[in-house]
Amino acid sequence: MSPKRSHFIYQDESGNVGTKGKFLVGLLFTKERDSLYEKIQSIRREHNYWREFHFSEIRGSSYKRSRVACEVLAKILRERIRFRALCIDNNKLKLEFFEPKVKDISKLGKKHAKLTKNKGMYRAYNYFTKRLLLENAGSLNEAVVYLDKKVRMRADNILEYLKREVNLATGRGAIKVVESRDSKKDDLVGIADLVLGSINYRMKKGKNPMKKAVVKVVEQYLGTKVRFRNWVFK
Repeated sequence: MSPKRSHFIYQDESGNVGTKGKFLVGLLFTKERDSLYEKIQSIRREHNYWREFHFSEIRGSSYKRSRVACEVLAKILRERIRFRALCIDNNKLKLEFFEPKVKDISKLGKKHAKLTKNKGMYRAYNYFTKRLLLENAGSLNEAVVYLDKKVRMRADNILEYLKREVNLATGRGAIKVVESRDSKKDDLVGIADLVLGSINYRMKKGKNPMKKAVVKVVEQYLGTKVRFRNWVFK
């Protein structure tokens, strides 16, 4: 009999490939998720809060959003989870590495140019998510990976790509399946969004007090439960 499933993994992204500044990919790892869902639901009921967890939607007047996000993160980050992220500098990223036709994009028609750029962006997201999984694949067996559902998945092969590439690189069944997950329906995708958004906002040195309150909770776990590093281009 093969060993039992090692982890459930929830993925998210922050920032945009091929634009200015930086973008990040992040993964939340947990071996046991039922108790996490129960704790989140308890906080939701206490505050009668049923909206999606989304860092970008926490604004200057979002006191309740911020408070609930802080309470949920304070509770969940104490549990047996870990979060890992990669930060990529767009100024050093060359989309033509992922889609060679980007090099000649100025010669393409408007529609074809957009499709070509998007293909490069998709492949960049896929590649860095794969690299992050591989960096943390040592303890994975028959893991299930959930990706935050994106419109781009309609024209993308990331679900098949990640499973194939990670299992080939590790020489075993590190990943059993990769599925898309709607963050509106899965709170752990929302938790991944809050953590990754906090890391990104901290690097930007943002000033919104409602967002900074959430960042402060995540900061307590930086270097332990929550770790990220800058991608080094060679």
